[in-house]
Amino acid sequence: MLKQIVIDTSVSLTRIGVLEEGKLVHLYIEDHEEETLQNCVLQGQVQQVVKNLKGAFIDFGKDKNGLLHFKNVPACYENKLQPGMRVPIQIQKENTGEKGNRLTSLVSIPGYYLVALPFEPGIQISKKIKSNERREQLRTILETVATDELGFIVRTNGKEASDEEILKEATYLRDKTMQFHKVKGNVQKGTVLIEAEPIFFEVIKEHIQAIDEVVFLCNNLEIQEALQQKIEIFLPRLSVTYRFYPCYENLFRLMSIEKDFLETLKRKVWLKNGGNIVIDYAEAMTVIDVNSAKAIIGKQAASAIRVLNKLAIEESIYQIIRRNLSGIILIDLVDFKSKEDRLSVYEWARQFISGLDGSRSKVYPPTELDLLQIARTKKYLPIHQKLLEKENEYTCQYTIPQVSFNYFRLENELKQIVATTEMKQVYIYCSKSFYECLSKHTFINKLQMTYGIHIQLYQNENQKQTDFDIRFHKQ
Repeated sequence: MLKQIVIDTSVSLTRIGVLEEGKLVHLYIEDHEEETLQNCVLQGQVQQVVKNLKGAFIDFGKDKNGLLHFKNVPACYENKLQPGMRVPIQIQKENTGEKGNRLTSLVSIPGYYLVALPFEPGIQISKKIKSNERREQLRTILETVATDELGFIVRTNGKEASDEEILKEATYLRDKTMQFHKVKGNVQKGTVLIEAEPIFFEVIKEHIQAIDEVVFLCNNLEIQEALQQKIEIFLPRLSVTYRFYPCYENLFRLMSIEKDFLETLKRKVWLKNGGNIVIDYAEAMTVIDVNSAKAIIGKQAASAIRVLNKLAIEESIYQIIRRNLSGIILIDLVDFKSKEDRLSVYEWARQFISGLDGSRSKVYPPTELDLLQIARTKKYLPIHQKLLEKENEYTCQYTIPQVSFNYFRLENELKQIVATTEMKQVYIYCSKSFYECLSKHTFINKLQMTYGIHIQLYQNENQKQTDFDIRFHKQ
């Protein structure tokens, strides 16, 4: 299968789109203003051991201490934790609000086929690798690299790897582990011992197989070089093409998926037959309402409704995956005319989502009220929570652009100017609140340095809160 990975990098955001046969399926957003420590390994220092909680509070150089449960402490530190002691920790889950981050000292270092375990000896092989012969082969190879301290997990895709690829990756991870052990005892709290993998590598691990034909499109030279290095280390057999573009090129617009990206932030999405779906977020679930709207039902109502519901389910599934929605999702279908139609559409939906989303999603049969139920495990923050804010604390709807999204909108317009004109100076007029944000931040300076254009910023009281206007001449 031909897959295209579009890595569109700007000063404000990095957007990654995964296209299969030319259609956008997966979407990832990284906000450059949002510091993330997820999966980072840092040096921590024990502040307090609380036996009632069966854990210890760890200071790792941030505003809030994290809780390290005793069950997540390796044997070499077990029963030895005391205030002032330094211990490496990995951020398992970042929390917001009053809660601190969830920590572990059972550090893991991910590769493509393998995961290295610096404190857990032994070799664990995915249960999905059924062949006993292949399991023994993998175990034999890894026993030549594993030590009394270092263990490995073989991921499911390890069954497709050659012996040479497994050995090469295991050696690479062993060297990385040795470097980690070398420095962990000589640095202060808060020091990053192992950086989290870049988001593009997480995308590669999730969506690329060695047998795929892949085209990478990128507009950032640093990311391009890092990407090529990762592919050479982990996927040397991959049939890959690299296409590099200038920094001012909007790759989502180039690949005609900008509309798809913007639709992920809308409440209503139109279908090609004139129907639409309306997506609402509740506290514990997502509800998608299917409407016939402008769709023509006609005399053959049963057939038309079946087509409408299939189109609605197809678009709903794409929206669920692109938006990174999770938990309980209900799709309120137009009432079927027969039980057979209901069952046939359910079977089609089950196969369709399995082909796109694998085991993350599970579809349940429609109820008598024609509610199609989907359960999806959470892995990433939904797109709307990354880029939008709630109108107020009493609603679950996200409609107000966050500052980072306003930065992105401004930058996108500026990139278009740089790409299509020879202008070397522009004047930006914006609302008072947006002007104050831009004035206090280094964002404008970064834009000037990146795109080689001089920007003069002015306040316009007539502009709405998030509005701005880019002009070629001073007003």
